[in-house]
Amino acid sequence: MKKTLLATAVSTLMVANVSAVELYNDGKNSFSVGGHLTVELNDNSGDTKVTSNSPRINFSFDRDLGNGWALDSRIEWGLSAFVDSKDDVLSNRLGYIGVGHDTYGRISAGKQWSTYVDVTGVTDQPIAWGSDSLFTYANGTDGGDLGLGRANNAMQYRNGVSFGNAGDLNVGVQWQGVNGEFDDRIGASATYNVGAVKLGYAYSGGDVDYSNVGQGVLNATSQAVSVAYGTYGDGLNIAAAYAWSENLQTLNNEAGSAVTEEANGREVLAAYGLQNGINVYALYQGVEDDTNGLTIQEYTNFGVEYNLSPNTVVYGAYKVDHGNDIRDTDDAFAVGVRIYL
Repeated sequence: MKKTLLATAVSTLMVANVSAVELYNDGKNSFSVGGHLTVELNDNSGDTKVTSNSPRINFSFDRDLGNGWALDSRIEWGLSAFVDSKDDVLSNRLGYIGVGHDTYGRISAGKQWSTYVDVTGVTDQPIAWGSDSLFTYANGTDGGDLGLGRANNAMQYRNGVSFGNAGDLNVGVQWQGVNGEFDDRIGASATYNVGAVKLGYAYSGGDVDYSNVGQGVLNATSQAVSVAYGTYGDGLNIAAAYAWSENLQTLNNEAGSAVTEEANGREVLAAYGLQNGINVYALYQGVEDDTNGLTIQEYTNFGVEYNLSPNTVVYGAYKVDHGNDIRDTDDAFAVGVRIYL
């Protein structure tokens, strides 16, 4: 068996179309700039407007430390005022430093993609209306305090084992210290790749003080499983994920705000990338409040993405809303262009 380093803090599932410009490399140290800019016209609930759809810029610094050791680091900011004049121009998306070895694995600290994303990221691929039903970006946040999306103040250890033709096993563990109403949180993931097939399981849990909604301290957990085949944008890609949570999903309705005891989310992605640069897909998503028997959201997103060049994508999508028990929602559309730096 040969151990292999999980070499980057960002899950490869989340960077299907990422590019970067290397500005400096002396054989030991390197510095690069990456990210993307997007302009999108969309219509949600009858309101048509121009938006920016998650533009960002990042700076990466890597260093060869010798004897098989390497350092990697990244700062990434969201450009919230890309298409308007908001006061808050920048928002922090990532900021971490990692040190790794081909045999001993990699340890990292900072705001970084969580171990949970190793598993849920298989369906988070389309530009328009990506993953929103697996608790990764819980309750309209980036999942940072819960350690589900871009984990705040997190320490991680990752390593992997290759079994040759039998596949590769990658594991990760994550810890976050006390942060306000959030107690220590633990996360872990395991993924197994055999050829074009990937299987995964992830867990995240820890106590949260919900006194602000009158529910006291509860153990907020989420678990997820996924299976995927192929690579998004390159031939056939099929992925499915299922997540179940306890004391984590917030329910907002006329009665007020409350945290549901049990909820589940599921996503199914089917896509096909043609050699001419066209990628077509359908992504189904749904979230259920198991405790109260309510549908929180359910919709299917149909879309087409076309690579004008390796770093330029135009896209169009239509979201068919299947209804829910919380609020009135409508179908929606989006068209846009994304430029990768």
